[in-house]
Amino acid sequence: MTNKKYYKTLLFYLAALLLPILIMVGVLYSQDIYPGSSQTILTSDGFHQYVIFATGLRNILHGDGSLFYTFTSGLGLNFYALTSYYLGSFLSPLYYFFTVKQMADAFYFITILKFGLIGLSGAFSFKYLFTKVSRSFILCLSTGFSLMSFATSQLEISTWLDAFILAPLIILGLHLLLRFNKRGLYFISLTCLFIQNYYFGYMMAIFLTLYTLIQLVSIKGWKNKIIHFLDFGVVSILSGLSSAIMLLPTLLDLTTHGEKFTSVSNLLTDSTYYFDFFAKNLIGAYDTTKFGSIPMIYVGLLPLILFLLFFVSNEIKLSLRLSYLLLFSLFIVSFYIQPLDLFWQGMHAPNMFLHRYSWLLSLLSVLLAGETLNRVKKFSLLRLLMSFLVLATGFLFTWIFRSHYSFIEPSSWLLSLAFLLAYAILFISYYRQQIPRTIFQYFTFLFCIFELSLSTYYVVGALGNEWVFPSREGYLRNMSAITKLVSDTRKTNKTFYRTERMESQTGNDSMKFNYNGISQFSSIRNTASSSTLDRLGFKSEGTNLNLRYQNNTIIADSLFGVKYNLWSLNPNKYGFYQLNSEKSMRIYQNNNAAQLAILTDGVYKDTPFTVNTLDNQSNLLNALSGLNLTYFKRAPSQLLDKDAKSLNQRVAKRNSHSNKDSVTVTYRVTTPPHSQLYVSIPNISWSDDNPHSLSTTVNGVTKSQITDNTFDFFDLGYFEKEETITVGLTFYGNKAISFDNPSFYALNTQNYQTAMDTINQRDVKVTTAKNKVFANYSSKKEASLFFTIPYDKGWTATVNSKKVKIYRSQKGFMKVNIPSGKGKVVLTFVPYGFKLGLLISCLSSLTFCCYAHFIRKSRLI
Repeated sequence: MTNKKYYKTLLFYLAALLLPILIMVGVLYSQDIYPGSSQTILTSDGFHQYVIFATGLRNILHGDGSLFYTFTSGLGLNFYALTSYYLGSFLSPLYYFFTVKQMADAFYFITILKFGLIGLSGAFSFKYLFTKVSRSFILCLSTGFSLMSFATSQLEISTWLDAFILAPLIILGLHLLLRFNKRGLYFISLTCLFIQNYYFGYMMAIFLTLYTLIQLVSIKGWKNKIIHFLDFGVVSILSGLSSAIMLLPTLLDLTTHGEKFTSVSNLLTDSTYYFDFFAKNLIGAYDTTKFGSIPMIYVGLLPLILFLLFFVSNEIKLSLRLSYLLLFSLFIVSFYIQPLDLFWQGMHAPNMFLHRYSWLLSLLSVLLAGETLNRVKKFSLLRLLMSFLVLATGFLFTWIFRSHYSFIEPSSWLLSLAFLLAYAILFISYYRQQIPRTIFQYFTFLFCIFELSLSTYYVVGALGNEWVFPSREGYLRNMSAITKLVSDTRKTNKTFYRTERMESQTGNDSMKFNYNGISQFSSIRNTASSSTLDRLGFKSEGTNLNLRYQNNTIIADSLFGVKYNLWSLNPNKYGFYQLNSEKSMRIYQNNNAAQLAILTDGVYKDTPFTVNTLDNQSNLLNALSGLNLTYFKRAPSQLLDKDAKSLNQRVAKRNSHSNKDSVTVTYRVTTPPHSQLYVSIPNISWSDDNPHSLSTTVNGVTKSQITDNTFDFFDLGYFEKEETITVGLTFYGNKAISFDNPSFYALNTQNYQTAMDTINQRDVKVTTAKNKVFANYSSKKEASLFFTIPYDKGWTATVNSKKVKIYRSQKGFMKVNIPSGKGKVVLTFVPYGFKLGLLISCLSSLTFCCYAHFIRKSRLI
């Protein structure tokens, strides 16, 4: 390669990398997002999940934790499985180089870099796929794919971007496999996709099978077609098996703890209409990424024009055009037919961010646009006009039926028609030889990049309007104070303990602030333990996507080892005292917190759970302590509010003040001595959809209560002596409220103290290190160690260095039976299937090398 050619190639690849980066930097800057800015890129799940999980990985890379397991989420969690879904990126190790406070900027830099790498991989792949296409058009295709609306509208889900980096390389590798008998790139890139993102890997596997069948149309002879398809199948299967080191443990975790398949409830999907394809190809079109969205498929008007031109070009074989038309039709039908829509997504209905396979249609559009440019030597004016006419007509219909597309702004129609007209003028002028080729390419490139920039600007702006780009101050709120307080507790504790916030910012605060906790918000979770915890007062309904610590009792605190509470207020919990404070944040210590492993009185037998949370807590505490005490009883109460109506076991009140947007209902309650008082307010009905909250006022002291993803069960404080108190329940954000008759419960703290003393006086001390748990015990008789750790087949146990069985206990937890005397139990976690997966990966990779060498030497293909 000459120096001139080398520098031109280098400049081409630099442009492919930098164009998406510069566009994204400019667009985000328009939203006041840049390094060190007051706003952050952490919208939606980026704030609540992705940056937090990245922070968890960052801490592990710095030596604080294990890549296999973490106790900073949901009592304990398979972090390896979490990585496969949320952190599957070869760029994730870059988080190591940032501090915890810099993670918002780290997320920004890595996200921007990924957009650039999508452009770079696209340009590299398209350059070799479409050898007759000019580099300016290649840049249009690669930039369009990088900035497709599927990616920009969901930019906070950063691991999806890695799939788009690999997709063009996989397609290039497939063409090298089918055309030139070269298998390396296809095998490596597809294996990387399966390892990094099994979910998108599944979608890509379906697409590749269909895409390969179409490629066989161009291969002569049925024998050759069959041989090439078999070759594709063998290499693809070996690729999947080579990724077993990640796929097998993840699959086993999902089958054990994941969701069940979604049943088909309707034939048609929701919120679709006849002209969705055109509506979502308008510049800047964005409806929502919540429920009720239609597919995000925009990839640029220029690729779309060329995509349509592909189907009407006589220079392309009719059989090939019909085959691609069938594939295109399959995508369109899938958007409308619910069973097909679910099939593409692994038969699991997404929790928002719908039609997650629609990016494959964007990929197909770009590929066929490239094929058009590569195959068609001279455009037919009639067929060119047909493409423009189809698009213009489609856009016109979306305007005629705009009542079905209320999300489309007038600017989207105007800009789309303006650019469509500009492209038409350029193509027709070039066809009539009114402008030279270089001018045609130059201005088409400029218009295309400008169009993509505008669309990205509108899409990202709409994303910010819907989800809001959070402030840096919000992300860093209380971080310094909590980090300091948590760090201090580590210095003073030798055994395992848990910490929780009374007022959370996200469902994953424990991982964000790096303390062992209970709350969790993750698609990767232990459904068995979460559903059991739900029965014990830590709310986790339905698919267990959410698990919350707040609004439970001190029995649950102590049994699950919650030794510290973080709050700016005094929780007024029995057995808790203020240990320290930092700025406005205080930390309270629970003197009754149990160890991670509870030594039982004899071999533990499960106690039955019902739908009654307080009964379940009482039964569990008695079963673990070996006692038979009563802990809860109803506290007498009386409705004092004359304006509130009580009818058919239901209380209702409407605010008569037009300028006051809250309702207060007042009760008189008699508290027994030595009691922790709680109130349960079932089935609250808010009068409208305004943001709502609730506070309780006890003897003039008001506390805000948590109502988001928690049970409506609120702590009213500790009472040493019998008192008659006034309790005010204030519901904000609504002028009318109704709820079932509340129940006031008093926890007998003397009985509670007796039970916890019985448990904590038994001789057991538990520590953890990486993926291991160490429990030293001394017991006068055969007994059990009841571990408040989610049951998982990845755990193995030894007692005094001898391997023993781990038993599932209370459905979601673990127990190990132990002999009398002193001993040491060691639990070790290695993801279930990891060792077998590693072996399969090694053998499959070796098999591929042998297979590729044999095929190359034997020249069978």
